[in-house]
Amino acid sequence: MSHTPPVSRRSWLQSALAASTAFTTAGLGLPLAAQAQSAPTFPARPIKVVVPYPAGGVIDVTARAVTDALAQHWGQAVIVDNRPGANGNLGAQAVHQAEPDGYTLLVGSMLTVINPLTDRTTRWRTSDFAPIASMGSTPNIWVVPASAPWHSLPAFVAQARQQPGAFNVANPGLGSSNHLGLEQLVASTGITLTQINYQGQPPFVTDLINGQLHIAPLTATLALPHIRSGKLRALAVSAPSRLPALTEVPTLAELGWADATVVPWSGFMAPAGTPASTMAQLRTAIAQVQTQTSVLQRYATLQAQAPERPQDFAQLVQREQQRWTALLGNTVQTASVR
Repeated sequence: MSHTPPVSRRSWLQSALAASTAFTTAGLGLPLAAQAQSAPTFPARPIKVVVPYPAGGVIDVTARAVTDALAQHWGQAVIVDNRPGANGNLGAQAVHQAEPDGYTLLVGSMLTVINPLTDRTTRWRTSDFAPIASMGSTPNIWVVPASAPWHSLPAFVAQARQQPGAFNVANPGLGSSNHLGLEQLVASTGITLTQINYQGQPPFVTDLINGQLHIAPLTATLALPHIRSGKLRALAVSAPSRLPALTEVPTLAELGWADATVVPWSGFMAPAGTPASTMAQLRTAIAQVQTQTSVLQRYATLQAQAPERPQDFAQLVQREQQRWTALLGNTVQTASVR
């Protein structure tokens, strides 16, 4: 008859713990692996993209070209939330207050740099947003009425120097790329123009065509139809290179006024503090969809120039901040435009 040797309490506890550990590992190993495989990846829910401008504008349409492609790429809704008002501040403030988790993004622009410099009531700073990826830029075109006597910008500048303040120029908004381009042009050329203020660009187009305004910087998307119809004449392009649709029109730099080149840019931004891994996934996805034919065709329709590489967008924002901080200080008013 065999006997089981006595087992001490210590050895029994050790055996029980070993068995328990083996059971736990064997019993939970598969579920843990399955859980790791099914862990949600970014984005796990819809993303909201705040556009601080009205629907249908150039920046809004450009943003929707990218967000539509992102929704298909991710298989997840990307919702555009238009929040115009206060020169872009309302939308920016909403994103500034959002959780920095990558699910609320801002379509930033030059105003994201300009507003904190020109509006003391702004409750955020450019550094409160982390640049993700550029959406590119839509250049401005310096145009005059088709009935105007000037067929080149140097010809207009020459007459404006002889008749200070005699010619009206449109300003569609304090701190806008059009206004800053205007300020830079008069500073570069030494001319004096009489500024007429408008709420946005579309309202002044009719006055320009009718000759009540003598010159204006107008977004290429708005200008081209009127140039093609013969109602407006293009004198110069505020862009690094000539536009494919207007190859005969020189850039400001070609005319010797490179300092007057102001290129309105836009891009996706997130609240500062968004995790680096989330930022990386956003950059990768946006860069991928921006190479799609449908997106490129939409860009071409808008006369939008290619976006900066995602990794270069932060540098662009930094350069713009340095440029306008040095030139504007706390105001964009100068004596050269009255």
